[in-house]
Amino acid sequence: MTTHIGPACALPSESSSRPPNPDDQRTDTATSPSSDRDPPPLVLDRIGYEAADLAAIRQAIHAPDGLVLVVGPSGSGRRTALYSMLEQVDPVRRSIQTIESSVLRPVPGWLQLRVPDGRRRDGCRWERIFARSLRSGAHAILVEKVATPGMSQLVVRAAQAGHLVLSSMALSRACSAIAELQRLRVTTAQVIDALSLVIGQRLIGRLCPQCSTPDNREPVRRALAVALNTWLAGHAIQARRAAPAGCARCGHTGYRGRVLAYELIDLDMRARGLIASGVDIVELEPGLLAEGRSIWDRGLKQVADGTTSLDALQAAVRQPH
Repeated sequence: MTTHIGPACALPSESSSRPPNPDDQRTDTATSPSSDRDPPPLVLDRIGYEAADLAAIRQAIHAPDGLVLVVGPSGSGRRTALYSMLEQVDPVRRSIQTIESSVLRPVPGWLQLRVPDGRRRDGCRWERIFARSLRSGAHAILVEKVATPGMSQLVVRAAQAGHLVLSSMALSRACSAIAELQRLRVTTAQVIDALSLVIGQRLIGRLCPQCSTPDNREPVRRALAVALNTWLAGHAIQARRAAPAGCARCGHTGYRGRVLAYELIDLDMRARGLIASGVDIVELEPGLLAEGRSIWDRGLKQVADGTTSLDALQAAVRQPH
């Protein structure tokens, strides 16, 4: 299916007599054939999403259209998450394309477009390439990020026109994506119609199992107190902290690897109704995220389990008041 979308930037049509844009000419294209040396796919189940949320993710990815967003700061694993989701799609049945500043990893069957950095960040260049992908008949498109009004209009209208679009935004919380799309001139009606799923996430230091020590400090007890009286009631507390000097196994840092803390908003009928009501983000967030489902709460549960420390959680996620 060929889709024509008119974004904020002037996009060259296939019949245009204008000379080609130099930025478009510098786009690198790679189609990855299958081989015995291909790296194994990223396994969605191993990233750290809970079973119910995995089901919601798979439902969104296997839908014929819609917009899926992963938000978080740099280093939060946004593209790794998006790749693991897109690898659930069969590239034989659905044409898959990615548009990135650098290809995260080659994937057999995908058309992967690399947009080299120019002397300045040119949002229109990304928009032209995205529009070209739509015209080429791509069914599923991963674009590295949404940061301009033009790109936000393109991804939303593409999702409305029958394409599956995956992207990311540099935001702190999942609910912020809704407000940011509106700031980028996407109407509330468009958000409700196009957006399928939003995940906000962080990667937090995983305590070294060899040298971490029990943590019964007052700040830890205080942070866990409210949760233990509500959504964490009856949960065994095994809080631990990093050893100040660490050990040889963790490079004397006290941490080995990282663990995921996240929140997920599934745009079901109830969520769409809340957004349509026009409430601001302060009221919207508790309506969309039940107790125990925010990034902080998920991280706090891992503090209670001894997987990470309160110190590491506080360094990565703002503590609610």
